[in-house]
Amino acid sequence: MSARSDLDGVERSEVPPVRLTDQQKAFFDTFGFLRLPGLFADDIEVLTREFEKVFEQQAPWESREALHFNDRRLIVPGFIDHSPILHGLLADPRVVGTVSSLIGDEYVDGESDGSLFYCDTSWHPDTFGSPLERYHVKLSFYLDPLHGANGAIRMLPGTNFHHTPYAELLRDKLSDPAAIEDTFGVAPDELPSWTLESEPGDVVAWNFRTIHASFNGDERRRLFSLNFKEPLPA
Repeated sequence: MSARSDLDGVERSEVPPVRLTDQQKAFFDTFGFLRLPGLFADDIEVLTREFEKVFEQQAPWESREALHFNDRRLIVPGFIDHSPILHGLLADPRVVGTVSSLIGDEYVDGESDGSLFYCDTSWHPDTFGSPLERYHVKLSFYLDPLHGANGAIRMLPGTNFHHTPYAELLRDKLSDPAAIEDTFGVAPDELPSWTLESEPGDVVAWNFRTIHASFNGDERRRLFSLNFKEPLPA
């Protein structure tokens, strides 16, 4: 299936298929994440330009938390609301198709965010503002080439099944970044995990509950994410 995209006012007749394959959905549902290579490769210059524009025009708030080893992270909440082009991603057939494949056609848009990372991030699921009983999915746009040696996101597969003893045990044992090495005898970045190497234009889709981290990060790593959730019961 093809569709039309008008990022930056430029119509494109060739857009990747809007629905995930059965295999992609099975991978996501089983392991809690999925990389979509090159989904926005043709638009990466526009996305990067708009990202930088938002950070130039908006005053980010600075975070220094134990989760980030007390190093610096700059965040702009409601990120896509500051750019009509980025906000238009909510209607892009690639976004709509991906999210509806994972949540269903009646999904609800959530908050977006943009970040500049000058830090690593220890192991955690995303729980802020997202009750455990409600299904949440994130689409992350990393704007720099990332691999294991410069800050690519790492996942603990299967922890999206957050009520299992395995996931509950890991949430408990990983809750204090400073205690991980004492608990397991290895540094946090040595825990068994899957590293999602990515290039600008890729999209990483993941379940909020999947435990994730990043290590060895270069400074000023750029990321913005779109968040979605299932509707409330009728």
